[in-house]
Amino acid sequence: MSTTSLSQSPSEVFMVRPGNFMFNTETAVTNHYQDMARSNMEWQEVARQEFDRAVDTLRENMVKVTVFQDTEDPVKPDAIFPNNWISCHQTGEVVLYPMATPNRRLERRMDVVQWLKDNFSVTRVVDLSPYEDKGSYLEGTGSIVFDHTARVAYACSSVRTDVKVLDRLCAEIGYTRLVVEAADSQGRPIYHTNVFMSIATDFVVICMDAVQKMEDKKRMEDSFKQSGKSVITVTQLQVDSLAANCFEVVGQDGRRKLIISTRGWGSLTEGQREALTARVDIVQCKVDTIEVVGGGGIRCMLAPVFSIRN
Repeated sequence: MSTTSLSQSPSEVFMVRPGNFMFNTETAVTNHYQDMARSNMEWQEVARQEFDRAVDTLRENMVKVTVFQDTEDPVKPDAIFPNNWISCHQTGEVVLYPMATPNRRLERRMDVVQWLKDNFSVTRVVDLSPYEDKGSYLEGTGSIVFDHTARVAYACSSVRTDVKVLDRLCAEIGYTRLVVEAADSQGRPIYHTNVFMSIATDFVVICMDAVQKMEDKKRMEDSFKQSGKSVITVTQLQVDSLAANCFEVVGQDGRRKLIISTRGWGSLTEGQREALTARVDIVQCKVDTIEVVGGGGIRCMLAPVFSIRN
C-alpha cells in the first residue's frame, strides 16, 4: 500500500448525461430529500437541460469534465448520479460499489471502467458489488466522504451504508473509518453522508446538528483538527437545500473551486459565504429539478477522477 501523500481534490471529473431521469420510487423509501409531489410528472427534458447547463458552467470555470451519455435501455432513473457506484483513487484502485436498490445496480458500466483503464494509471479494480447478494450496501462517495490527506473515510450508518463493507474497503485502500449516526431535521436517518458534509483541502462544510451523539461530534471535531481542517457549519435547513452537498476540485487554471448548487449557495448566510470565498472560487450550478426530484445534488452528479492520466 502506497504511503505517499495524497491530494484532497481531483483535477477532473466525469458525469453521466441522463437518458431517463425521473422520480425513483425504489430509492424514495430511504431518500427523504426526494419530493413525492413530483413523482407523477415528466422531468427528462428539464433534467437534461439542467445537466447540460451545469457542464457548460463547469467548463467555463476551467473544470475538466468528461461526459458519458446514459444508455436508453435499461431505464435507469438515477444514472445522473454516478458517484454512488464507482470511485477512482490516486493509489490506482477503481472501486465498484454494492447498491441498495435493483434499478441502481444497472448503472454500473464496464465501458466507463475500460475508459479509466485506457486513459489513467489503474492498478486494479476492487469489486464490492457481490455484497449485494448478502443484503449489504455501500454507495460510493454518497455513503463515504473521504479525507484523502488524512486517509480517513467518514460515513453515517444507514440502510445504504454497511460498516462491514466499509471495513473491507478501508482494508483494501489503506484508510481508517469514522462512522457516526446522523439524522435529518425530522429525526430520520440521513441516507448518504455527502448530504450533510463535504471535505475540502483545508476546510469542512458540515451540519453538526445532524450528528446524533456527543461522542461522535467530539470524534469528528478531533479528527478535523488533527488533519488541519477548519470547520464551516451549516444548519439542518441549509442541508434541506443541499448546501453541504458541495465538492472541491482543482481547475485547469490551478485554482481550487467549490462546486455548489444555486439553491445550496442561496441558503447560506453572508458570513458562511465569506468564509468560503476566502478559500476557494465558487462555481454555482442550477440543478433545482434534479435536486428535488432525484433527491441528490451537484456533488452526486460528479464522479471524481484521481488517477493519473497515462
